[in-house]
Amino acid sequence: MILTPEKAANEYVHLLEFLKDQDLLIDARKFWIFGNWKYKATGEVMEYGLRYFERAYQEELLHLFNENDWEGILQLPMGEYGRCATQIATRYCDSGEIVSLQVYEARPHEDGRTVGLTPGKVFIGEEGKAIVQWAKQIDQGG
Repeated sequence: MILTPEKAANEYVHLLEFLKDQDLLIDARKFWIFGNWKYKATGEVMEYGLRYFERAYQEELLHLFNENDWEGILQLPMGEYGRCATQIATRYCDSGEIVSLQVYEARPHEDGRTVGLTPGKVFIGEEGKAIVQWAKQIDQGG
């Protein structure tokens, strides 16, 4: 497992930024904003999933994330889509060759920026294949 670094006290580098900086992705977008990122090693399209949580569950989510308790995270009640500051995001290839995830908090009072509350975790090869089915369940849709 690879972890994204801390960039300020209790704030971690965003997962997508880290994946790009580590030269793990190919930018397959068209017109800069449309399209997908691809995993450089296999050329597979990276899927994206997002799940929201009410603030009351943030501490439990952080604990489960830090313990790698993926099933425990799925048991937490989902918050209303697009209306909760606490969220977990995942980027992965269907094959599981790469699976990455991170817990964020949206801060509208800070000009709408999002803060990585945890280090992003990147699982490559067999580690990714072991959790890809879980990652596919994260997206709550919109």
